[in-house]
Amino acid sequence: MSTLCMYPLNKKANIIDEKNQAVRIEVELLLKADAIRELQFPEWIANVVLVKKPNGTWRMCTHFTTLNKACPKDFTPYHVLRGL
Repeated sequence: MSTLCMYPLNKKANIIDEKNQAVRIEVELLLKADAIRELQFPEWIANVVLVKKPNGTWRMCTHFTTLNKACPKDFTPYHVLRGL
């Protein structure tokens, strides 16, 4: 990803203790599974959003809206990609 793009204006979110514990557990699981790695570009922040599930536990989602707005659009037509 080119870092020449405009940086997203997100700031690190403050999370309450109950949610903070849920995030720590989820991050540890993702790190152990090699699904994520330590952040290399701290300017590029995509904050997490916690959604309470019906069973009372938390689901961790990532909010990429600001990050997506800062990245250049890919205007390659679908039929060109399909032919590759």
